[in-house]
Amino acid sequence: MKAPIVAVLLSLASSAPVLAGTFVYVSNAEDGDIGMYTLQADGSLQPGQRFNATKLVMPMVVSPDKRVLIAAVRSKPFQAYSYSIDKSSGALNLVGTGTLAESYPYIALDRSGRFLLGASYGANQVGVNPVGADGRVGEPLQVIPTARNAHSIRTDNTNRSPSASIPRAESSPISEARRPRSSPAVSISTRPAASLSCPASSRTLSLLTRSTLRPAR
Repeated sequence: MKAPIVAVLLSLASSAPVLAGTFVYVSNAEDGDIGMYTLQADGSLQPGQRFNATKLVMPMVVSPDKRVLIAAVRSKPFQAYSYSIDKSSGALNLVGTGTLAESYPYIALDRSGRFLLGASYGANQVGVNPVGADGRVGEPLQVIPTARNAHSIRTDNTNRSPSASIPRAESSPISEARRPRSSPAVSISTRPAASLSCPASSRTLSLLTRSTLRPAR
């Protein structure tokens, strides 16, 4: 295993269906596979199986119901590999592959698990793909140009407003997109929704509801 890139943790406490343990998945870009580990009671990781993908498999995301893992491949042809997750063993079974519009270093699912979002800093764009009931990723629905270096995209808690993080040297603008309830299409504003002054450009973002924020004591 030469280059572990991304680890995805599956939590027993919040998963549905209930998983038999807590499993960690690591994508290995150079080897072109995904390694599985089981989290032990003492915090150590027990190595398990490795599952075939292809060279430069990198970012991964797990569906909200913990049934499917999707991994993006950053070499041509750009593809998303979908795997079903065995709830007893954590083993991955390839369901199928789907076409991605670009090399995505960051992917995320909307809160329904029906749409895959991707951000590409190399192509300065974000994209949307549908996800079938079996987890298979369909053809791109929409590709939206952004400002330079789009690194991250997430939906808010209403599942209607994806936000993209676009780092720059002088500031890190966050652009907001809107998606009608009845349509998978989104439209991105040309004006950033926020601009954060930082000593270094930001790469990813996380969105919280007001109720999850607590004042410091």
